[in-house]
Amino acid sequence: MKKDKEVFALWKEINPVSAFGAGLKENAGTLWISSSANIKHALLRIKQLEKNADPVAKKFLNCIKTSILFEEPQHPPNQILSAYFTHLTIEGINEKHVLQLAEQGISLLGVQKHLWEKKWPIELQIFTAQECSGAKAILDTIKKQCKKQETKDAITALQKRIDNWKENITKIQIKKGDFNELFSLLKKKATLQRKNIYNKLITTLYDHTETPEQIERLALSWVDKELPVFKTIVKKLSQKYKCKATVESISEMLKKKQAVKTTDLLNIIATVRKKLQPVAEKEWVQITPKYDVRLIETPSYLTPFLPTAAMDLFGTLSNKPFCLYFVTTDKTKSPMSDIPDLVQTTIHEEYGHCVNLMNSAVNTKNRIIEKISSSLEIPLTEGLSFFRELEGLSTFKKIRDTGAKNKEEKVLVNEIEKHVPFEEFVLGVSFVVYQWRMVRFLRAISDVRVNTGKQKYPAFIEWAHKKTGLSKKLIFHQTFFFQEMPGYAPSYSLFGQQLKKYQHLAMKKGISQKAFNTYVAGRGFPARSVFEKELKKKFKI
Repeated sequence: MKKDKEVFALWKEINPVSAFGAGLKENAGTLWISSSANIKHALLRIKQLEKNADPVAKKFLNCIKTSILFEEPQHPPNQILSAYFTHLTIEGINEKHVLQLAEQGISLLGVQKHLWEKKWPIELQIFTAQECSGAKAILDTIKKQCKKQETKDAITALQKRIDNWKENITKIQIKKGDFNELFSLLKKKATLQRKNIYNKLITTLYDHTETPEQIERLALSWVDKELPVFKTIVKKLSQKYKCKATVESISEMLKKKQAVKTTDLLNIIATVRKKLQPVAEKEWVQITPKYDVRLIETPSYLTPFLPTAAMDLFGTLSNKPFCLYFVTTDKTKSPMSDIPDLVQTTIHEEYGHCVNLMNSAVNTKNRIIEKISSSLEIPLTEGLSFFRELEGLSTFKKIRDTGAKNKEEKVLVNEIEKHVPFEEFVLGVSFVVYQWRMVRFLRAISDVRVNTGKQKYPAFIEWAHKKTGLSKKLIFHQTFFFQEMPGYAPSYSLFGQQLKKYQHLAMKKGISQKAFNTYVAGRGFPARSVFEKELKKKFKI
């Protein structure tokens, strides 16, 4: 389609780092400089392309438009951090590109000095400080490996500009950046709200079809519905481990009774995933033969943003796309600490995200604008991965209740039982899955309340702790940094719960779980409303 090619060309121009990450080598060493002239030119092209555009293209263009116009002080240092991380991951140290990015990074910060004129909320000052620290850390890593003095000097100059950016935006001093320090700061000064723009952000960046009020109401109803189930699991584990029937006590006991050492995390995950994948493909979803996932430890400069684990796709538009599965081992963050946590996280990251992104990347039926990266993909892939956790738990319960029925299940059970009896593992993973379901529902509530000004963040933490029994530290680590990206946090539960409903309706019509999931995992990433409409039509639900 001619329109798709034109939209794709615009996307490449405005998102050169994403384009390079997708496998387009001609975009290496390039940043888009958001000067007033460049913004004006981009908006004019969007306006022209919107004429006669179909819903997929129109929503994609609207998403780009909002992302261009949405300016906050943490964005420029984040762009620099992301650019260098992408290049470092794909090609290692290429001094030509390192130099180009440094020079353009200075220009990027220069054209956005108008952001210095505003007094920013404490939350955005924290995000800015952390993005600046992350950018400087990755630049330090790169500079040590550069040989040319010109490149080193350019990096030093960029680091000074980043320091200057931080000084002009932040009026706070952050030492450790841990829960105790940041929560104390927030209790004194929390002021974040985006009431006037929040609704536009959630509809254009993520294509959420619910209003803020509906999001909060739905998330609260899910908490109320599933909290009794969670409490029953907590009670069973407290009886088994002879400890208090609190979430914090159970979490501590799992770390003791079903523990994995952070130093062993990577090796254990590497082994478990080999035994889990055959079960995933037999039960949940067909996986492309081109599946390529590489397990790595989260670099220190990324741990503030990836407290537990995450994944990313590279080479989307190449012949050999691959995923990186990041695992955080930093004890000051929220690393996986027990076998149930490890298995649940792997199911989410691998057999949710990685399969979704890889299957979609190699599906030749998907339009190019349904493959390339944008915030529109977030509700779809996060919702799918969120739901996959529940499917995993269902499979484990079935094996527990009826026994391992095939080779794949027997191999998996044997691997789990090297660490803990399988029945005990299932009880533990039930706790972890429902704890994370509480977290995802709380993320949605937090996003709405804080961004609309309904509740300040520290008050939300206190409320959520009392409501669910989750620790304040866990709630903080799993909700606060989502405030950097308004609208992202509700994505898990909103589409995940819809997907659960759609699958149930499809299976009532005779569609298998695997057939339904395989279609969803490979369909690509049109806007959520378009995706749901297609899903209902295909399966007649």
